[in-house]
Amino acid sequence: MHTLKNIIYKYYENVVFTCLLLYGLTFLIDIKINFLTTAFVLNIIFCIFLQKKQPLCLNYTNEFKYFIITVIFFFILTCLSTIIAGGSLSEYKSRLISPILGLLIFLILPVNKKRILLLFLSFAIPLSINALFVIYQFYQGDLGRPTGFSNHHYMMLAVTNTLILPIMLSLGLHKSQLFPKLKILFLLLFLVNVPAIIFENTRIIWIELAIILPFIILSCIKSKIKAFSAIILLLICIVSFFAISPSSINRFSGISDTDYKNQSNYERILMWQSASEMFMDYPIAGVGIGNYHEQYMNNYRSPLSREDQAHPHNVLLTFLSETGILGTLGYLLLFIYLYYYTIKNYIVKKDVFSLAFLSCLLAFSINSLTDSIFCQIGYKGNTSLFWIITTMYFILNNHLITFKQKD
Repeated sequence: MHTLKNIIYKYYENVVFTCLLLYGLTFLIDIKINFLTTAFVLNIIFCIFLQKKQPLCLNYTNEFKYFIITVIFFFILTCLSTIIAGGSLSEYKSRLISPILGLLIFLILPVNKKRILLLFLSFAIPLSINALFVIYQFYQGDLGRPTGFSNHHYMMLAVTNTLILPIMLSLGLHKSQLFPKLKILFLLLFLVNVPAIIFENTRIIWIELAIILPFIILSCIKSKIKAFSAIILLLICIVSFFAISPSSINRFSGISDTDYKNQSNYERILMWQSASEMFMDYPIAGVGIGNYHEQYMNNYRSPLSREDQAHPHNVLLTFLSETGILGTLGYLLLFIYLYYYTIKNYIVKKDVFSLAFLSCLLAFSINSLTDSIFCQIGYKGNTSLFWIITTMYFILNNHLITFKQKD
């Protein structure tokens, strides 16, 4: 028994971390095994088994403590609103509680910066390979919404791009202490994704990257002449990809079109109006998580609407309509603190990780304007990835250190 404990003691971290890598590698495909849950459960079992021999210890700063406080407030307020409004606790668990494993796993698993970067690569490399498949599908005549080998909805792929691509470019361009070969790898992975995001025809991705990419380039390249040259070169490449994709040009031309004939844009305006009315009628706790669709279809759907939608395609309006002021306050406090913490760090340190996470946060917020991508049905994986990336950022800044106490 003592020998078995020694073996487990020696290798359990590798087993759990391997599960996390498998989660990243299989993130874009729908499989029956959830490797994030598997990693979390295994780690709990191992921690209980080895608690006397090697108990876990946490070192954390006030910055991480305040982050956890905002997370707790977020869950308390959204749960309270769900109970008051008679919402579905089962859906609350599925949409809000389950994805938080992406944060909790790092509270009980010691990881170093090398492993954090390796874990990020486990998401970035499959995304880039999938981009090659998207390019292949385009040249095979798929001019709609190609998703490569991913069997998820195209918006799930779009949000994954939102979270990963700004980090890729930041790590590839910033004059940090990362190994030069690793920086080149990140830059190459980003460039592979550029034509794919054009051919995938998701307009909000184009809008957010048009804002975020110049910000990253100007922040990373000190010479403004070189920075603007890089922006112009990237723009020329993007225009060239648009030029060979008539469907992308057609999608791009309709970005600002709110006419009734443009169903996608017009439908969003109708949904936003309906969600606003729903909030005005239920301002304190909303209609309850899980009740939006029924309320929308029976009481708030516009006569001009042509779609059956389960959410209002806007994160803020989703929280306002479903959780009212209570839940929305928790959501706003969480993101306000993340912006405060990240901007403060970047101003003081000018480090690559703060730039990468700030860019990711900005892109995620822009995407949130036209879709309900946080704590929503269909985006549970993206919400888990958001928590994973956020917690990794705190670890890379040395604001959270999990370690095993020696005998």
